[in-house]
Amino acid sequence: MTRYFQETHSPSFKRGTNDFAGFYGMRIDGLQIADVNGCGYSQVLPVPEAEIPERVQRTEHVFAQTLWREQLRDWEQHRKPSSIATHRELQAVNPDALSDTELVAYLTCCRDHHSAMIAQHMRFTAGAVIPTGDFLAHVGDWTGLPASELLGLMRGSVVVSAGGSDEMWRKGDRLD
Repeated sequence: MTRYFQETHSPSFKRGTNDFAGFYGMRIDGLQIADVNGCGYSQVLPVPEAEIPERVQRTEHVFAQTLWREQLRDWEQHRKPSSIATHRELQAVNPDALSDTELVAYLTCCRDHHSAMIAQHMRFTAGAVIPTGDFLAHVGDWTGLPASELLGLMRGSVVVSAGGSDEMWRKGDRLD
């Protein structure tokens, strides 16, 4: 793990996984990554005992109220537009035109934004995984089929959900 990765990814990953664990009432307090001699090791953090009753209560609402849809609305209406706006602001800067002091400030801003995006990514990860897992568990119960057969249901029919994107294909076209 590079020093940059340790400084940006590890605390952001922990913060983001802590957010999703609390939001979904999980009995974990998130995930932590630590550097040991340049290698990353992850650890599941236990939820503080005092929070367990609240987490159990929260879990009851997750499926009854489909809380991942609340998260999706937050993503679509607030987080995504805000993130894209910041991405564009940062991309609009010409680093060659900056003084050394301005360049340091700009790179610090880029690093901080990158760190925030890691936390945000992790915060929203469970919103895709939990309903998918719930679907697969129910279909398995209903049909008696093993998970290995049901996973084929998750293969997308559009390029992006099948593992590609327009950007990737355009890049590939340019490289030919």
